[in-house]
Amino acid sequence: MASRVLLAEDNLQLAQSVLQLLGRQGLIAEHQADGVSALKSIASNPPDLLLLDLNLPGLHGIELLKKLRQSPRTAALPVVIITGAYKGEKYHQAARHLGVSHYLEKPFKSGALRQAIAEALPLQAAVAGEKQRPFAHHLREVFLKELCGQMVFSHGGNSHTLSFIKGIPVGIGRGFQHSDLGAYLRSKDYLSAAEYGYYRSRPAENRTLPVQLGCLDYHALLQAELDYLEHELLQAFSLPPMASRWIPFELPSEVCPLSINMPQLFYDGFHSSSREAGATLLRNYGQRFVAATEGYFRYINFMSLREQEKQFIEQLDGQSRLGTLLPGDFDGAPLVLTLASLNMIRFSEEPAAAVSAGDLPIRVMFNACVEEFEVDIEESLESFTDLTSADEEAVDAIAAVVRSGELPAAQDSGDLGQEVRLLAKSLEGQNHYQVFGIKPAKFSIDLLKERYFAITRRFGPDILMQLGGEEAQLVEQILSIVATAYDTLSDVVKKERYDELLGSDKVGLGREGDDRFQAEVQAESGKVFLEMEEWDNAEKALQEAVNFDPNNGDYLASLAWATYRNPRYSNSSAMQTKAKQMLNKALVMERFPQGFAYKGWILLESGQETMAEAEFSKALKLDARHVLARKGMRALQEKREQQKRGLFKRMFK
Repeated sequence: MASRVLLAEDNLQLAQSVLQLLGRQGLIAEHQADGVSALKSIASNPPDLLLLDLNLPGLHGIELLKKLRQSPRTAALPVVIITGAYKGEKYHQAARHLGVSHYLEKPFKSGALRQAIAEALPLQAAVAGEKQRPFAHHLREVFLKELCGQMVFSHGGNSHTLSFIKGIPVGIGRGFQHSDLGAYLRSKDYLSAAEYGYYRSRPAENRTLPVQLGCLDYHALLQAELDYLEHELLQAFSLPPMASRWIPFELPSEVCPLSINMPQLFYDGFHSSSREAGATLLRNYGQRFVAATEGYFRYINFMSLREQEKQFIEQLDGQSRLGTLLPGDFDGAPLVLTLASLNMIRFSEEPAAAVSAGDLPIRVMFNACVEEFEVDIEESLESFTDLTSADEEAVDAIAAVVRSGELPAAQDSGDLGQEVRLLAKSLEGQNHYQVFGIKPAKFSIDLLKERYFAITRRFGPDILMQLGGEEAQLVEQILSIVATAYDTLSDVVKKERYDELLGSDKVGLGREGDDRFQAEVQAESGKVFLEMEEWDNAEKALQEAVNFDPNNGDYLASLAWATYRNPRYSNSSAMQTKAKQMLNKALVMERFPQGFAYKGWILLESGQETMAEAEFSKALKLDARHVLARKGMRALQEKREQQKRGLFKRMFK
């Protein structure tokens, strides 16, 4: 059945043109020239979509819209505003607060109107009477319209009530997996069986009972409530279609509760749920050109993407078909579903012009492809002031670690690529001495310099220019390993500590667990450098530890801290942001005091004192004697005392 569209417009000439366009789109179009007539028409028979001019006689468009949002029958009615009188972002923002995501300023092109209608109409499924819809469709509708109210779902014989403020879920009654917050806390061992029983027996006061019982501090409880809400929402993504009932309510515009990251929730939800919808989307739109929309810049910084996904979004310029942007080894369906659901991309039959961020003053695009933690060869060499030149033919010394014997000097790109691959393989699992083919008992600084220069000269920038793809990456990996090994062995103090940590000549012989041992050695070295505030060396050693054991949250958090504190990156907002993202990722992997303490200091230095205190509290709850967290609490207290003294001085000046 064709969708019904009501046009409320007092300009009869424009109305006639719009009605003709709607007819060509196969839509049933109706027209009212004033606000009162439009309201009466909607009240008697709500349309599927309202095209609304704001400057209407009889009843102003804004007043009409407010009345529609107050009625349960029309609270979710899709609306596209078309206006020539109210132009500018402040009016767009006001419209969004009333659940309008499409705002066209006159004069507008017919293509813009067609696109707005196409994007708005799918959102009216519940109004049109469709009873069962996937959870993501329900969530998308409320989020994009920024509605306030409650959505009641029916599933498995139970009723689940989600509360929304400005389109963001802020609370859930009965969860989809856990019956309540207490059950979730019990599953995480925050509550014992007896404590949970007491929690269940006090429904009127149980929200803060975990704090009263000493199970969680208040800040940890707030975080747990958010975790519970996000967990239950993600569970709902995998459930079969459900029916829902919408109950709107109004709140003051200044209400802004802390809640979950909605774009990231959609992204995680589509990654964890069935891929059938994504496969259908790719099948239907694979041959269409895809481009970013203005909505892309609104939501993209809320998402944390994987490396291949970052490369994908950088190509959303409208000049490539969707299918060509998705190589066979890349499952891009969840990301494409997310972008499409949030109106961040559009599809077209012909190439489309790219959309910019406009006047949005974006400082950093967090998901830009940034090459980080690569060793800058020339910069590294400049720091080795005590080095002397060595014969380029000394590359044969390092080649001796390759079991096949000597590596001949490569004459063409094929031979060079083979040399790179053999050398990279020979360095796998080697300790710092074995990297240079030196036995500890015969170590000398002159021999170390000779072999270090042999490698760096053999694989200098000119060689990198001859290689590409995997082989170029292998060269960078080789140089990173070699630079880290040289930094450690060329410094007497570092070498002594490394020898103590090594304590064995069996490392690198292929025994089981060798990678883990290497990671531990590098991590301990990195932490020593952290204490000495040698940030470059700490970063290099910890990066090696993460390379050996990428799923260790402790190593990743320490690397994040070394990066954040490194003066080289003090003016690089991209690297500072990456350090914070690494730290957050580490804390998702593992809850440990050191990570919370690092996060607390970062927040404290950025002026977010309350959030910093919460992170220090988490660290001290796990380890009451944690030095860095206790130091942070003292710094926080001193800062507050200074603020009080400053306030008193100003008051009594």
